[in-house]
Amino acid sequence: MKKHLCIDCGNTHAKAALFDGDEVVAEVMTGYDDLSPVVHFVRGSGACAALMSSTSHRSAAVAAAVSPLLSCPLGELTHLTPLPLTIGYRTPATLGRDRIAAAVGAWQLFTGSNLLVVDAGTCITLDVVTATGVYLGGNIAPGVEMRLKAMHDYTSRLPLADISGEVPLVGYDTDTALRSGAVLGAAAEVEGTARAIKAVTGQLKVMLTGGSAELLSQYLGEINVGVEPHLVLRGLNAIIGYNE
Repeated sequence: MKKHLCIDCGNTHAKAALFDGDEVVAEVMTGYDDLSPVVHFVRGSGACAALMSSTSHRSAAVAAAVSPLLSCPLGELTHLTPLPLTIGYRTPATLGRDRIAAAVGAWQLFTGSNLLVVDAGTCITLDVVTATGVYLGGNIAPGVEMRLKAMHDYTSRLPLADISGEVPLVGYDTDTALRSGAVLGAAAEVEGTARAIKAVTGQLKVMLTGGSAELLSQYLGEINVGVEPHLVLRGLNAIIGYNE
């Protein structure tokens, strides 16, 4: 089976995965201050095709570091890349590449379903794909850690609460009040969006990915959700396959 190398350059980390068919056989994640883990990973990958998506200007450094190590060109996902989805977004050139890849990844897993694709990273993106394979667009909101940091940065006395810890329904001190406000607020946003879309479509599958996906999934009430940590990378792999 042909091996595909997929690289997702997010706001805070670069993640890479090696696929054998649809299976992730190896993966690595690193910060941008030290690219040696991804360089070592790529050197031994044996990939016959490679594709990168980026939301960070630091992706150029990643591309420069790994391209010489590959026996195939390192492609970059853009709004001009042929996709298995139809893009209904009015400004496709401004559409985040990670949003495109996550939507394709969700579509590959649940072809023929109406989808709400939630990437809970630095920002939370909530994107809609129809059962007929049309990416309609979506919303962007602050992520959980961004909410915590904003409450600290834009006030004079609120501390910076850690994302880890208890999340009671009603905060019982300043730390839990901040954390519950951020986590439960974000979860309510996802749940409310899912319910509103399902009321229109009648059927909806909700897919979560990103660093806060597991955390938010615990507070989504009766919404049926799936968590897939490799959703963006799976989408990149599917796009490589679509273009082969």
